[in-house]
Amino acid sequence: MIIPELPSAKPISTRTVRSVWKKISDKPFPDVYAFTVNDHDFFFLLDRVQKNPGVKDTRVKEYGLLFDNKFIEAFSFKVKGHFLILIKQSAPFAPSLEHELRHLSTET
Repeated sequence: MIIPELPSAKPISTRTVRSVWKKISDKPFPDVYAFTVNDHDFFFLLDRVQKNPGVKDTRVKEYGLLFDNKFIEAFSFKVKGHFLILIKQSAPFAPSLEHELRHLSTET
C-alpha cells in the first residue's frame, strides 16, 4: 500500500472508495488509494506533485482557466502503477472523492 509519509494522512477505506466507484462507473475497480490530509500537508504535496515534470496539470482543460491552488480541494495522480487521491480535510468529502474518481474512470 502507498501511504504518504505525513502524520496527517488518514486512509479512506477501500470499502468507501469502492462504494462511490460503483455509483459512477461500470468499469472494474482500479488500484486506487485515497487519503485525507490536513490543509498544510495537502498544499505541500500539491506543490511537490505540480513541480514534477511528468505530471500534467489539467485545470485549464477541465475548467477553462488556471486558478490559484487555494481553490483545489482534492487531486489525483498515478504513482508506481497505482492511483492516489488526496483530499483536503477541510473540503467536502463525498463530492471531492466522487469528483476525483470520475477523473480515474476516464483513465481506466
